[in-house]
Amino acid sequence: MLSRFNNEVLSYGPTAVLPQNLNSNWIHKLQKIADDFLDSNFALHDCKDPRDIGDPILMACVYEILGFQQRDSADVSPKEMAEKMAIYSISILMESVNREADIGLEPPNLDDILSMDRIMAFKDKNPEFVKVLKQACIIQNSEKGWFQNIKDKLL
Repeated sequence: MLSRFNNEVLSYGPTAVLPQNLNSNWIHKLQKIADDFLDSNFALHDCKDPRDIGDPILMACVYEILGFQQRDSADVSPKEMAEKMAIYSISILMESVNREADIGLEPPNLDDILSMDRIMAFKDKNPEFVKVLKQACIIQNSEKGWFQNIKDKLL
C-alpha cells in the first residue's frame, strides 16, 4: 500500500498530503490508519516509547510536510515525530468528520498542519471537539507519556 500511496499521493508533493486534498479513497484509508495509530498508542496506563510507534504512511506524510516546513532538514527526535504524527492523525480525523458533518473546519495549510495552535483555535471555535477526543480515548487522564503536552494544551 505504501508504494501505491507514493505513486498516487506523495509523488504530487507536500500539498497532496493535506487532508482536504486527499480523495475519498485515501482519506478513508488514512482515517483507518490514523484511528489505529491513535488507538494503539494511547491506551490507558500503557505509555508508549515514541521510538516504538509509527505507521509508514503516516510517517511519510509527516516527513513530506516537515521537508516543506524545514526546507533544509527534516530531522526530528522520535518524541517530536510521535507528536507530529499524533497531530497529523487528529487532522485526518477532523477532516473526515468535517466531510461527514460540516463542523466548520477551516482547511489547514502546509505551514500550520502540524501545529497544535490550529487545533487549539478549532477547539475554541468548537469545544465539542475535545469531548469527542475524550470519548474516543484519545485524551486520557494519564499524567505520564510523551503526549502529555498535547493533552495539556487541549484541556
